[in-house]
Amino acid sequence: MGGCTASYDRNKLPEAGAVVFHYSNLDKETMPWKHYRDPEQVFVFWSHEAPSFLIEMDGRSDMRQFDNHFINWTMTHRSDADVFAPYEQSICVSKIIQQGNKWVNEHLAKKKRAALWVVSNCEGTHGAKMRKDYSDALVEAGLPVDRYGRCFNNKNVYNKLSADDLDTYKFYLSFENAQYCKDYMTEKFWHNSIASGRVPVVWGPSKEDVERLAPTGSFIHTDDFKSPADLAKYLLYLDSNDTAYREYFEWVEYPDEKTLELAQTYDLIFPRRLCKMMLSNRSFKSYQSVTNFLYNNKKECVTSAMRISLRTFFKEHYTLMLYDPIVKALVWVVVCCCVVIFYRCGTCDRYRF
Repeated sequence: MGGCTASYDRNKLPEAGAVVFHYSNLDKETMPWKHYRDPEQVFVFWSHEAPSFLIEMDGRSDMRQFDNHFINWTMTHRSDADVFAPYEQSICVSKIIQQGNKWVNEHLAKKKRAALWVVSNCEGTHGAKMRKDYSDALVEAGLPVDRYGRCFNNKNVYNKLSADDLDTYKFYLSFENAQYCKDYMTEKFWHNSIASGRVPVVWGPSKEDVERLAPTGSFIHTDDFKSPADLAKYLLYLDSNDTAYREYFEWVEYPDEKTLELAQTYDLIFPRRLCKMMLSNRSFKSYQSVTNFLYNNKKECVTSAMRISLRTFFKEHYTLMLYDPIVKALVWVVVCCCVVIFYRCGTCDRYRF
């Protein structure tokens, strides 16, 4: 692997130049780092998940176990990580460009249907609910969207579709389960859209992030439209205009310099990128707070997730207090004790400050 050997054998820990920790690993008390660490080793934090997913689905509002200079490098889907680790499906870019006009003609000749969406997470995160609402609005506006998955109780129907059936769709709803999470672009964009010869209709990552990480002119972003109805109108126009639709494949037929550079970037999958960095630039920086690195996005990605998590917590516990007399009595005891303590501190001990 580019001059490096990867191993899951923890007995080889003393020999390792780098030790990669998935974000969930430090929950395990048996992790060998508690017993051994070579000062020459690089400890790498690894995650492919969006911060909102970690908060809402995994219950992780911080990564304190990785803080206090434990980690040397980060390896995530974000382009500002020490080791850029996008979803592996993105390596398809150079393969598609190599086929050029032939690839475009073969795919466009099969197009008959408008849009496809396959999804199984409808309510797991705040973003999942928002994207479902947006897709509902597109359908209500008249856009033909064939929607499959557990969310629509027809996963078995989707599994029976042939490759030829799936090749007929012009657009794919590349809707992530989180909004405005930096650089968060998954297989929905790369595999389900780009590699499958469909134009991705993007919701989730910012348009700025997608423009930086995707081939030029390869996608349609929901942020460019005032409403789902406006987007539906535009997609219907493209559905009826083959010339205009084909423009979204010019990056394949006439790739610009930026697209060619992206293709080279994605050709180097992240394990090889980590190896290259180990062999060429083995710096010994460290992170005082991985938590700050991971959750430093103040936009919708993190703030809405924290808001929803707190709302759910208080809703569940408030409901419990209302209907469970024992819990209600305990809560009042705690409240009364706090009042007494506050009173005592405010009178007897007020001169202490």
